[in-house]
Amino acid sequence: LLTRAEYDLARIELYTEVAKGDTIANQKLLPIIAYTYQLEGKHRKAESLYRESIQLSSGQNQSFIDTLKANYCYSLIQIGEMGKAYTTLYEIPDELALPIKKLFYIQTIEKNKPQVDDVFSDTELEHLAELSSSLKNPKMSGLLSALFPGAGQFYSEHYIDGAQALIVVGAGFIYSTVAYQSYQDGLRGSFLPAFTIGMTSLFHYGNILGAYRTAIYRNMKLKRDFLS
Repeated sequence: LLTRAEYDLARIELYTEVAKGDTIANQKLLPIIAYTYQLEGKHRKAESLYRESIQLSSGQNQSFIDTLKANYCYSLIQIGEMGKAYTTLYEIPDELALPIKKLFYIQTIEKNKPQVDDVFSDTELEHLAELSSSLKNPKMSGLLSALFPGAGQFYSEHYIDGAQALIVVGAGFIYSTVAYQSYQDGLRGSFLPAFTIGMTSLFHYGNILGAYRTAIYRNMKLKRDFLS
């Protein structure tokens, strides 16, 4: 079933065996179920099952436990639990930990500049330097859009999003200015300027948040392409 990628059917068979309550069998079966979730990219479920498998692994040989921890770390990284992954990584022998360490450093390259020769070769470090230079700072992106609508999206090379933010927030600012001036001249009440200023502020906040997220998503895509 697994070779045919029929993961749901495979899990039904595996859970049927788990339900029989054989502790020794469960120690072997739960990691296989977790692996099926990893294959589907469902890393949060896989992480939970690997954690349970590690807790049940007393009596198993160390090599088996280390493999569980390596797969557990892989799913932790995929769901962004970097602190837990980093701690567990150093409980694993180097031959198992090395590819996971590489994944960890690539995924956290904005914060952890990998300069350790025992993890990356000189050639890999050169490629990582190229990747690092192409990433965008999410905080800088948000700040730029706070100062000028759409600037953060332009900084992150999402030009259509930047143009949309500039048009929407710019139009709101102009309309708010006109409405406020009409209120000052006694031509309108206070509701319209208050409404337009409030809506424009909301759009501007969305523009800042969007710029911040745009940089994050762009970095995620670049790292995913780099890994593939």
